[in-house]
Amino acid sequence: MTRALTATRRLTRGAAWALCLAVLVGCIDSEAMVEQVRSDALSSQTHEVDLGSYRTTMPRDPESGSITELRLHLFGTVPQYRIPAIEKQLKADGYRLRADTLAAIRQTTGEELVEPNLGRLRSRLMKVANNVLTDAPIQSIGVENIRIVEK
Repeated sequence: MTRALTATRRLTRGAAWALCLAVLVGCIDSEAMVEQVRSDALSSQTHEVDLGSYRTTMPRDPESGSITELRLHLFGTVPQYRIPAIEKQLKADGYRLRADTLAAIRQTTGEELVEPNLGRLRSRLMKVANNVLTDAPIQSIGVENIRIVEK
């Protein structure tokens, strides 16, 4: 009798699981799940956006009398889905970004230039970029090429 009762319970549990699975399969919209996964993947992918090349002369050093010239090329990382908005805003407000970025670069100190990852300079430049590009903020600023020339 116990074997029959155990077998009946197993069949009942199996039938209950099968019924739950059948109900769930009917309730899940697989296309919506695939679209959600695609959307999440696109929003997590970042791409680089060219923010331009800059060349400026720093204020004269009062102690040595030397002049420092900075040349650098900047890019920003943004989620892939925001690239059209960034490009649109760069066309409209690129002149403001350029002027504000040059002003921020001119504030750079010698201490900032010797930092291995240029952390303070990059942080300041990211604030400037996000103040201008309010519709599609940049996640990080990168310096592709920097050249420091003392005259």
